[in-house]
Amino acid sequence: MRGSSIVGRCRIFFIVIAGIIGLSVNAQETIEEVVVQAKSIKASQLAAIEAKRIADNVADVISADGIGRFPDQNLADALGRLPGLAIERDQGQARYIAFRGAPKRYTTTAFDGIDIPGVENGRIPRFDSYPAVITSQVVANKAITADMPGESISGYINVKTFKPSDIDGWSFSVEYGMGEQDLGDGDVEKQNTRVSYSNDQFGFLLFGSENSREQITDNREMEYGVTADGALTPDEIQFRNYLVEREDEAFGGTFEYYLNDGGRIFLTSLNTKFTDREERNEWRFYMDGPPLRGTVDSANVRRLWEDGDYVNETDVNTLGAEFTFRDWDVTVSYSDIETLFDTWLPIPYFIGGGQVSNVSYDLSDSDEPILTFDENLADVEYGLPLFADAIALLETETDQFKIDLSRPNQWGELKMGFKYDDRSAVGGGAPLTILVFPYDLGVDVTQFDQGPWETDFNNTVGAFYSDNRGLRSALEAAGMTRSDFPDDEKVTIDETLLAAYVMQTIDRDWGSIVLGVRVEDTDYETVGSRLEGTVSVPLSVDQSYTNVLPSAHVNWDLSDDKRVRFSFSTGISRPTYIEARAAATIDPIGSSIVGGNPELEEETSWGVDLAYEWYFDEASIFSATFFHRSIDNVIAESNEKVLGSIYSDLAEPGELWDLSGFGNGKDGEIQGIELAFTARLDNYIEGFWSGFGIEANATFIDSEYTTPGGIDFDLPGTSDEAYNFSIFYENYGLSARVSYRYRDAWLDETETSSAFGLSDGVYWDDQERVDLSVRYDLEALTGYKASIFLDMNNLTDETDVRYTGKRWNPNQVEAYGRRYLLGFRFSM
Repeated sequence: MRGSSIVGRCRIFFIVIAGIIGLSVNAQETIEEVVVQAKSIKASQLAAIEAKRIADNVADVISADGIGRFPDQNLADALGRLPGLAIERDQGQARYIAFRGAPKRYTTTAFDGIDIPGVENGRIPRFDSYPAVITSQVVANKAITADMPGESISGYINVKTFKPSDIDGWSFSVEYGMGEQDLGDGDVEKQNTRVSYSNDQFGFLLFGSENSREQITDNREMEYGVTADGALTPDEIQFRNYLVEREDEAFGGTFEYYLNDGGRIFLTSLNTKFTDREERNEWRFYMDGPPLRGTVDSANVRRLWEDGDYVNETDVNTLGAEFTFRDWDVTVSYSDIETLFDTWLPIPYFIGGGQVSNVSYDLSDSDEPILTFDENLADVEYGLPLFADAIALLETETDQFKIDLSRPNQWGELKMGFKYDDRSAVGGGAPLTILVFPYDLGVDVTQFDQGPWETDFNNTVGAFYSDNRGLRSALEAAGMTRSDFPDDEKVTIDETLLAAYVMQTIDRDWGSIVLGVRVEDTDYETVGSRLEGTVSVPLSVDQSYTNVLPSAHVNWDLSDDKRVRFSFSTGISRPTYIEARAAATIDPIGSSIVGGNPELEEETSWGVDLAYEWYFDEASIFSATFFHRSIDNVIAESNEKVLGSIYSDLAEPGELWDLSGFGNGKDGEIQGIELAFTARLDNYIEGFWSGFGIEANATFIDSEYTTPGGIDFDLPGTSDEAYNFSIFYENYGLSARVSYRYRDAWLDETETSSAFGLSDGVYWDDQERVDLSVRYDLEALTGYKASIFLDMNNLTDETDVRYTGKRWNPNQVEAYGRRYLLGFRFSM
């Protein structure tokens, strides 16, 4: 495994924090009931810390105001500031969460306890389109209790939304901001509105949110050869530039009718949409030459254009009731959940005969290679024009019924529940299916050429933009249509999940014990095809399994301000719909199959958490948490042996064929330490300097697993080290915060190892960001709850790098520029 030992990496953090805590030893006082203060950062810290303190399990919390006090572009950005959670970005913007260094699939996401299927493949959650405008609190549960979904090996993120009854009478809030992405001067805009009303009989809430940004993604991709002594040679160098327009929008609402016993009947609707319109201009250069730098007679050139669309939608509609029946508190709900993942990238792809001469190259900076030649790039002619159609479309529909019951008893509280989940998925191509055809549409693509790129990298090749949208319109007018999926890429899955649990909380003078067990039953059917002779006929494969998932949590109050927690939990992770599909390409001559693997087993895990929490002053905390997870049947790309008779009647009984797809590995482990510290000077001094404070956390993780092919790797998504640090000031109506976050390199893919028997993985290099947020409260001046704000992201203009095996062998380098946003908030 990479990196030094966990203990060694913790030492410096402990020394620094111990010195700061020493200031408060003589000023400790018991934390009392949370009262909202005039200082907004303090109010959000109080709410989040108190929610963590009273939780029955190991968890971290973000309050609603805490989301707005950082310059976060979406919910993923906000979650990435919690200890143990790290961000995975797409073109510079936060999209996924690596929860405690685990693969993205090990995390479950829910809104008000309604868990949502992953939009891309039925499992993996995305966080770049979820709105903050309706978020009252986000709870990152790290040790899972029996009333939470079992499919939460690393964690369960529950987004709690505002209810109309949170505020009596009318309530209204609006936020608007506009700004710029400095690379390319793209527009950035943010707007959201929420209005609610409630009285003794009913209440309603409506919301809308829209965020848009235009940016340039400066990109270089390369595939270097390596000599015996480790020097790089120029095999393939790609010059790319993307013009990106992204928009996330959300709308919905809640209606409540209040019952005499204090309960309610409610109807909620949440609808989110993420749209990414992307123009790509790209040239690829192929050559053979000596290491590092040199000149060759010629190089082959290929050119690609693209004007494509990515669309992701999630729609959740829930009808439910909360009421009392005898001594039982009952919550019952029915949810209709639909997701859509839709992508179309039509790409003219010109190859063959494209040549440039007298080519000089310099790879001394492997991240930014220099390439020159004699020709004007616009004059290069290509002998073989092709058309690549990159497509994806996956639709899921879910009917979810839940009932939870709880009542006090002689030990504390007894809770039990049942959930029925009926899911279907239809589509394919996630990830993308790419089909290549001859280009015969009769459109002269060179007529759409425009001016040179905007770039902070070198542009020694003289690359330039095209009017890609005009080109796409011309292609569609000439008859270009979207391709359909080949049968081997199609996904057709029906899945039924049944879950039941019972949980007992035992209250003691010194704290509490929570014991529970959850049983989950999974049954799914996937439809593909098999060969009978040379004819494809439908193939249906059924799979079912039942998992018993016990858990235990002990919360021990050492004193009024110190708590120790111990947790034991279990969980599972089911195969994604792409991994488990029966659809495959069948080659009876070669006795081979390429596709999904419907015989995959679910991943299973058990784990422990040990946490120490010291609430040493108001809105202040020091915590240290050790965690361990052991995972079996880790799913990864692989070459497997399967019964050929499943796919073709030409296979002899018992004959094994080669399946290139997915398999189960083994011996997965994640373990680490999380440290967190929040402190404020206004607990100890008065005046100007009392406005300062800090929030800091650090996470140190080790992980490993063995692929189906027997190669040992870190689990994808594991950074050995991750840090968040912010220093803030709030006083006299001003609140400002400078924040820094860092995560070191992590494994992104294992295709180069598991699928092809190689020992090198693909990694993202260390990433860091520096952000600034400033707010000024206008209530004293206007008499209304109003403020102005300034958010600044990526102040150090970072470049993100992905590499193969070792850092000196990059395969992708991207830059995006800084982002600025100025706006106002108003509420009443």
